[in-house]
Amino acid sequence: MSLNQPSSWHHSCQEQHNIAPIPPSRLELVPERVSDVELCTTEIWRRTQEELFWYRNLYENIPCVYLTLDRTGIILSVNKLGANSLGYSPEELIQKPVFNLFAHSEQQRLFHALTRLFKGAPESEANWEFRLNCPASKMQWAKVVTRILDSGKDNQQILMLFEDITTEKIFDRGCQENEHHLHVIANTLPVMLWLAGSEGVCNFLNQSWIDFTGISKQQQEFGWLEQVHPEDKDFCKQIYESAFNKRAKFHIEHRLKHIDGEYRWILNTGVPWFTSSGNFIGYIGSAIDITERKLAEISLKESQKAAQKQLEEIEKFNRLKDEFLSTVSHELRTPLTNMKMAIQMMGIALNKEHNLLLEMAKPYAERSKFARYFQILNNECEREINLINNFLDLQRLDTTTKPLVLEKIQVNEWLERVVELYKARNRNSCKHNLNLKIASNLPPLLCDPFSLERILIELLTNACKFSPPDAEIIVAAQAKFNSIQLQVSNYGVEIPASELPRIFEKFYRIPSNDPWKQGGTGLGLALVQKLTKYLGGTIEVQSGSNCTCLTVQLPL
Repeated sequence: MSLNQPSSWHHSCQEQHNIAPIPPSRLELVPERVSDVELCTTEIWRRTQEELFWYRNLYENIPCVYLTLDRTGIILSVNKLGANSLGYSPEELIQKPVFNLFAHSEQQRLFHALTRLFKGAPESEANWEFRLNCPASKMQWAKVVTRILDSGKDNQQILMLFEDITTEKIFDRGCQENEHHLHVIANTLPVMLWLAGSEGVCNFLNQSWIDFTGISKQQQEFGWLEQVHPEDKDFCKQIYESAFNKRAKFHIEHRLKHIDGEYRWILNTGVPWFTSSGNFIGYIGSAIDITERKLAEISLKESQKAAQKQLEEIEKFNRLKDEFLSTVSHELRTPLTNMKMAIQMMGIALNKEHNLLLEMAKPYAERSKFARYFQILNNECEREINLINNFLDLQRLDTTTKPLVLEKIQVNEWLERVVELYKARNRNSCKHNLNLKIASNLPPLLCDPFSLERILIELLTNACKFSPPDAEIIVAAQAKFNSIQLQVSNYGVEIPASELPRIFEKFYRIPSNDPWKQGGTGLGLALVQKLTKYLGGTIEVQSGSNCTCLTVQLPL
C-alpha cells in the first residue's frame, strides 16, 4: 500500500464512528494581533519568539517518532527526526493513514486498539508493541504509546509515540529460538536431563526422563521426587539441599522407579548454573541408568568376599601343611641323623674286621655282600637326608625371608673351589668329565655364598644324574649386562619342549626321561629356582640337539 493512497482502515473508521474528516492542524507560529503586539514591549515579543522557536526546534528533534492523529487515524503532524527515522520526510507522512506504517498483519490489531482507546476515559493511555512496515527504515518493531488529547468533544486527537524496540525484539526472538533449539536437543538426547531454578524447584524434565519414569509434565516440579525409592529419598534431598546451599556440584547414586514399576539405579549429577555476570540461576543436571554397572559391582563384591574367604581357607590350609611338613621333617630328621651316625660307625667296624675300604674300591660285581649292603644302606640314608633338607629349605624360602649374608666373591677362584669340592665328595657316583670355561677378569660378585654354592651343587647333581657316564659337563661363567651369568650344560640327553615349562615345579619329574634309573624327588630344580629368586636373579633352561643348558643370571 502506498503512503499516497488512503487506507481502507481510514474509511472503515469513518464509517464506524460516523465522523466527518477534520481539517488537518499544524504546529505553526501564529502572529499576534497588531493590537496585542502594541500592548507588549519589544523585549517581551523577542523572548516569546525565541521561546517558540526553541520549543519548535525541540519538537522537531525529539529522538523518537512523535505523531498526532485525528479520530480516523490520519497523521496530522510528525516531528522531523521521527519521520526521518521511519525513512520518510514529514511532508510524505502528513495527511496519510498511520496504518500504512504498520505491517499488514498488525493493522487490524491497531484499529481495534485505537477503537478501545476512544471508548475509555478522556485521559486514558495505552502501550502496545507492533511490527512496522517501513522499508527505508531500520526500525522494524516499535513500542507504541498513545494518549487522547481532549480539545473538545468534536476535536479529539491522538498523541502517538514510537519507541524503537527492534534490537530487543531481535534479541528476544534469538533467545526464544535458542531456547527452542535447546529444548529440541535436550528432548532428543538419550540421557535424562533436568533443570532447576534459583529456588531449587525443578522446571524442566526432558523427554528421556518422562519416557523413563512415565511422569507427566504437570508433575515435574515435585512429582519426580515421588519416583525415587523410599529408602533413598531422604538421602537424595539431604545431598541436593546441601549442594544447593553451597552452589556446589554433586553426584548421587539412587534408585528411580521405571515406567514398568521396577526400581533401577541411576547416577544423578547436578552442576550449578550462573549467568555471565556470575548470578546464580539454578542447576542443570543429568541422570544415566547404571543398573547393570551397579549389579556388576554388587556381584563383584560378593565374588571378592567369596574369594577372600577362599583365600583365607587356602592360607589356613597352607599354614597347616607347612606346620605338618615342618613337624614331619624334623621328626624324620632326628632318626635319620642317628641312622647316619650308626652307618658310619658300622663302616669303621667293618673296615677294621673286613677291610671295607678295600672292598669298596673293587668293581661293584666283585664286592662282597656286606660291602654291597653297606653301600645301599649308606646311599639310601644320604638320599633321605637330602630329601628332608630340601623340604626344610623350600619351606623356609616360602614362609620367611631372612636377610642375605652378603660377601664379596671372586668368581674365578670360587668356581674352581666348589667344582673340585663336588668332585671329591662324589668321586664314586659322578663318572663324568667336568670342565670349566670361565671368562678372565670377572668382576667380584656381592652375594650370599651359602645360597650360591647350594645352587651350583644342585645344578651339578642334576647334570650328573641325567647324563650318561663319561659324558661332558661344562660349567661356564661370564659377565653380561651388569650381571654374572653361570651356565651348567650336560650332553647326551635333552628335555622335550612340552616339559620345559614344568621342570621347576615341586615334585615334578620328566616322564620316561631317566634312562639310568637315577632316583629323585623332583625338589632339586624347584629349590634352585627359589634360591635364585631369593638372590634377585633369574634362571632359564634350554634343551635341544642332545644338550641341556641351565643359565643363572645374578646382578653384580
